[in-house]
Amino acid sequence: MKTKATASLQILAAFFLVFTLAACMPQSSEILTEAPGTDSENSFTDPGSEDPSSPTSPTTPPEQGGSIEDSAKSLKIHAFADMNIDTSGTYASSTISIVKSMIARQPAAILGVGDYIDGEKKTLSDSTYVSMWNSFSKKVLSLMRTAGLPFLPTPGNHDAYYSQERKIYDSFWGDNKPNVEYVDDDNFPFYYSFIKEDVFFVSLDDANYSKLSNRTAQLNWLKEQLSSARAQGARARVVYGHIPLYSIVSSKANSSTVYENGVLTGERRTAGSFTLESILLGNNVDLVIFGHSHGFYSGHYTYPDGKKLQVVSMPCAGSSPRYLVGTSIRTPQGYVELVFSETNQLSIRYYNSSGTLQSLSSLPASLTLDSKNGVKYVR
Repeated sequence: MKTKATASLQILAAFFLVFTLAACMPQSSEILTEAPGTDSENSFTDPGSEDPSSPTSPTTPPEQGGSIEDSAKSLKIHAFADMNIDTSGTYASSTISIVKSMIARQPAAILGVGDYIDGEKKTLSDSTYVSMWNSFSKKVLSLMRTAGLPFLPTPGNHDAYYSQERKIYDSFWGDNKPNVEYVDDDNFPFYYSFIKEDVFFVSLDDANYSKLSNRTAQLNWLKEQLSSARAQGARARVVYGHIPLYSIVSSKANSSTVYENGVLTGERRTAGSFTLESILLGNNVDLVIFGHSHGFYSGHYTYPDGKKLQVVSMPCAGSSPRYLVGTSIRTPQGYVELVFSETNQLSIRYYNSSGTLQSLSSLPASLTLDSKNGVKYVR
C-alpha cells in the first residue's frame, strides 16, 4: 500500500514529465508578417546613436513557424527599390551585397520597384543615361541573368520622369525583356501584367508625381486586368509601383530630403472612384508594394469605413535611409522577401544588406498617413 508521501512524489514527477514534453512540442505553423526577435536582435536604432547605413549583423533570428519556403508548392519572390546609382555609374557596396544576397536565397523572380539610376535631371545627356544603364546591366542585371532569375522592373522617377529618360528606359528594357508568362505586355516596360506560379502580378507606371502616367488609359487597363478571370482566379494578386499613395517619411526629420509631396495625391480615394486607391480597394488585391520613401514598413492602410489594403513600403537598396514619420527611426538598406505558401498564406520578411533577417519589434504599431481623412498604416 502506497503511503501519502509516495503518492505525492509520483504526482510531482508526473507534472514535471508533462511540463517537459510540452516544452519540446513544435510551435504553431501560423505564418506571421513579422520576423520574431527581441529588441536587441537586429532591431532598428535611433540614428543619432548609430549610423543605420552600416547596420550590425547579429545572428539571424529564427523564422516564425518554421521555414515555409521548404514546401515545393510555395513561391518565393524578392523585391528591392531605390538603388540610385550615381551619374558616374557607381553603386554603393551595400547595393551589390543586396543583389548577391537575394540571388543566394534563390527566389523564383525579383521585382524592381524603381530608381535603378540617377536621372530626373534635364541637364544630363543621352550618353550619360546610356552609361548609367550599361553600368546597371553589368553590375546588377548580369548577376541575376547568370543565376537564371527573371527581373521584372517598374519605372521610378529617376528612371523615367522626363520624355528623354522614358525613351532610353523603353529602349534598354526592350533589349532586356525578361522571360516570364505575360498576361498583357503591350505597354511593357512601363505597365504590364504577368503570372508566376499562379500569382498575378501588375507593374504600374507611376514614375510621375500626383497622378499615374497615361492616367485614363492606365487606370482603365488596371481595372480590366484586376477584374479579369485570370486575375480573380489566381492564388494571389500583387501590384507594385514606385511612387506611393502616401509618404511614410518625416517631412521634419529628413532635412532637405523631403518627400511629403512626392506622392500620388491625385490617386487617393478621396478624389473619387476612378483613382488608383479606389481600384485597388475594389478588386481583391492581396498586396501592394511601393518604393520611393527609402523606409521599410509593412502592414495595412486602414480607413474609417473599415476597408483595408495590405501594403509594403520598401527600404532603399542604395544610400539615404530616411526617418519614418513620427519617429526617430531609419530602417537600413535592404530588400523584401515574399513567400506565398501552398495554403495561400503570405509571409513578408525584410533582410538588410548583409542578408540578415530584420526583427520588426522596434517599429511603431502604426503610422498616421492622412490625419484629415483618418488614414493610418497599421502593422
